[in-house]
Amino acid sequence: MLLYPERGLALNPTAASILKLCNGELTVDGIVEQLQREYADRPAPELRNDVLEFLGEMARRGLLQVTG
Repeated sequence: MLLYPERGLALNPTAASILKLCNGELTVDGIVEQLQREYADRPAPELRNDVLEFLGEMARRGLLQVTG
């Protein structure tokens, strides 16, 4: 569960894993690389799409700032 002012957002396990890796140091490729260790059964392009979709949605909601 991601809590933000006056709201909450239930996260599935993949989304929670992605969010934990959003530390300001990892690139999208770095996040995908880390996730491949946890989700070895999923192809990298599929994980990358999940990461990009999740980050896009969090940015759209104003919960994540994408830099550089």
